Amino acid sequence: MRSFAIGSAGTMLLLACGMLAGVAHASDNPEQARGAAAPAQIVASLDPRARERALAQGLSSRLLVLVNQYRERNGLQPLRVADDLAALAAQHSAAMSARGRASHDGFMDRFDRAGSRICVENVAVNFPHAEALLDGWRGSAEHHRNLLEPQVTRVGLASSKKYVTFFACG
Repeated sequence: MRSFAIGSAGTMLLLACGMLAGVAHASDNPEQARGAAAPAQIVASLDPRARERALAQGLSSRLLVLVNQYRERNGLQPLRVADDLAALAAQHSAAMSARGRASHDGFMDRFDRAGSRICVENVAVNFPHAEALLDGWRGSAEHHRNLLEPQVTRVGLASSKKYVTFFACG
């Protein structure tokens, strides 16, 4: 038997669809998003597309650290990044950005392509940094449940502009 869950949350609005899911937004502050790993002047000097990629990568990295710390504090194993799930998350974040709205459109396709018995998804939009995004997910029962799903072991995290996708499977 295969299980799945989806849901979404925004800065001003929380929505839950299905069993598990959430939404987040990339930081406008590269030092906060990356945990001060990249000097602001270097990121600011990049062309707009390179800057967006650097910010998205920093947000995803910081968010993964925070999620894994949270899981460990709750007696769960950390999630490991899976390239196939990261690609699915990146495609979904880009699609949400192109449409200009957060959604779980195409979740069943991602679930099928993952080939897993269980997958959960959280999406986000308009959060100022990874810490705020995690706090938003923790404040929503459906998203929180996804973060602490004990059966998931692998994750893909990606952001495009202000849209973030957390797609985890077991």
